[in-house]
Amino acid sequence: MKKNRLSLNDVEWREFKIKDIFETFIGTNGLQTPTGSYIPKKHLTDSDIPRITVRETNNGIDSFSFSEHKNFRVFENFISISFMGNAFYHPYQASLDMKVHALIPINFELTKNLSLFFIRSLKNNTKFYSYGNQLSSTDLPHQRILLPVNNDRELHIQFMEDYIKQEQKEIAQKVINYYEQKLLETGFDLLGLEDVEWKHFKIGSLFKFQRKPSKGLNHLEITDKAGISYLGATNRNNGVLNFVEPREELIYKGNSVAFIRNGEGSMGYSVYKKEDFIATQDISVGYNKNLNQYNGMFITTVADRVRGKYNFGYKRNQQRLENEILTLPVDENGNPHWDYMSKFMQKIEAEKLEKALEYIYELAVLRGLQLQSLEEKEWKEFWLEDIVSVSSGVRLTKANQEKGSRPFIGSSDSNNGVTEFVNNRNASLDSNVLGVNYNGSVVENFYHPYECIFSDDVKRIHWKDKEQENKYSYLFLKQAILQQKEKYAYGYKFNANRMKRQKIVLPINDEGSLDFDYMKKYMQIKEIEKQYKVLEYYYELLKVHKSL
Repeated sequence: MKKNRLSLNDVEWREFKIKDIFETFIGTNGLQTPTGSYIPKKHLTDSDIPRITVRETNNGIDSFSFSEHKNFRVFENFISISFMGNAFYHPYQASLDMKVHALIPINFELTKNLSLFFIRSLKNNTKFYSYGNQLSSTDLPHQRILLPVNNDRELHIQFMEDYIKQEQKEIAQKVINYYEQKLLETGFDLLGLEDVEWKHFKIGSLFKFQRKPSKGLNHLEITDKAGISYLGATNRNNGVLNFVEPREELIYKGNSVAFIRNGEGSMGYSVYKKEDFIATQDISVGYNKNLNQYNGMFITTVADRVRGKYNFGYKRNQQRLENEILTLPVDENGNPHWDYMSKFMQKIEAEKLEKALEYIYELAVLRGLQLQSLEEKEWKEFWLEDIVSVSSGVRLTKANQEKGSRPFIGSSDSNNGVTEFVNNRNASLDSNVLGVNYNGSVVENFYHPYECIFSDDVKRIHWKDKEQENKYSYLFLKQAILQQKEKYAYGYKFNANRMKRQKIVLPINDEGSLDFDYMKKYMQIKEIEKQYKVLEYYYELLKVHKSL
C-alpha cells in the first residue's frame, strides 16, 4: 500500500538549545562547544585527513593535512558549523580550523539523514551571522533550534530520518527525469540523426481520444490467446490482463496509445497498442494519424516520465491527462517530428528507457574508442581574434538592478557565472554565447544558451563561423581558454586586446581548418559518460529507498 506523504505539519515542534542535544564543556570563557584551532601551515603536512575551514563550498574542505601540533583536533561523525553559520556533515575523521565548531550529539547517533535535517534547521537560525556578527563557540550552546518532537516531547528521530529519506527519493527522481531527458537528447544527435529542436506539447493537442463502453472481466467471456486482448490498469505485459471473446461495440482499433488513469503502481503509465483491443474504464485511448509502432513507443517512453506525480489522492483523470506536457523533438514547422522519433526507436528497438540509455552509453563509449584521442589528434595554434568575435558587457551597478528573471552574468567562478536575476535589458543582451571573465575570477568562462545580460567585467565570445555555434563547440573552447588561466591574474587582466591576441590550441581537420565536428563529438561523448554515471548513482539510490 502506498504510504502517505510525510508533512512538516504532521508533527509537533519544540525549541531546543544546542547544549540540550549536542556536546559542550566548560572552557576558559564558560560553556562552549568543541571548536577548531589555528595551525600554522609550516606545521601541517599532507595527509588523507580533511581540514575543514570557513569556506562555503566543497563541504568546507580546504585541504588534506595532519599535524603533531598540540592544537590539532580531529573529530568524527559530526556537523561542522562556522562562525558565518555554514554547516556541513562529516561522517569521516576531519580536523577543524579556527572559528569552525563541532556539533556532536549527546544521546543519539548522527546519521546522514539526521544531519541534513539538523543542518536545514540550523540554517534557519544562523543566517544572520556575518563577519560583523560572528557565531562563537560560546554563543553556539545557547543558540535555539526548532525541531520535531514525539508524544513525550522528545526529539522525533524517526520522523526526521523518514522525512529526509522521502525528500531524497523525490529529489533523486527529479534528477533522474532531468538526466534521462538530457541523455536522450544528446544520444539522438550522436546516433547520427539530424539536429532537432525540442518543444512542449499538451497530450490533448497530440491525440484525439475515443471512449467506448467498458465491461469488467467478470462480464466478458475469457478465452485463450485466439481472442482479443483485454487491457487493464497494469504496466506489465503491455497492459494485457487477459484475452476475451470479441464484442464489436467494445473494441478499440489498434495503432493507438492507451493511457492508464488508475491502478496501484500503474497509474501514469501508457502503452502503445498495435493490435485491436478491449479496455477497462481506467484506460483512455488516443489516436493520431502520424502514429506508428516506433514513434508510439517513443511517445510512451516520454509520457511515462510523469507517472510519479499521481497517487490515489491525486488521480489521473481525463482533464489532467490531456493537460500533461510532453517534451518532443519538432520539425522545421514546429510540429512533432514523427519521422525523427520513428527513426530513433528503430535504431534502438527500446523496450524500456533504461535500456535505451544503456544503449546510448555503450554507443558513446564505442564512438569514443573510434574517435581519435586528444593525444593522437592534430592541433594548431590560433589567435582568438581570427576565430571568434569579442564583445563587451555593460556596467550595471547594484543600485540600478531591477529584480526579475533574466540572468545577470558577473565575473564569478561559480553558479555558471550568474550573480543575480534582473529585469534590466541593455546592449549586452545575448544568448548561445561564451562569457569570459576579464576581471575578478580572470579567465573563468561559462556557456550561456539562454538569454542573459553581462556585466562590464565579462566579455562575450562568439564563433565567427556562425554555423558552428552550439553547446559542445563552446564547451570545448571553454576548456582551451582555461588553459591560459595561470597567465592572468587580478593585476594582469584578460582585457579585450589581450584576449584577441591570445593564442590557443585547437584540433584541426585534414584541411588544416578547425575541426568543429571533432570538438562536438568529443564533448557529447564526455557528457553522455558523465550523465550516465549520475543516472547509475541515482538509480541505485532509488532502489535503496524502495527497499527500506
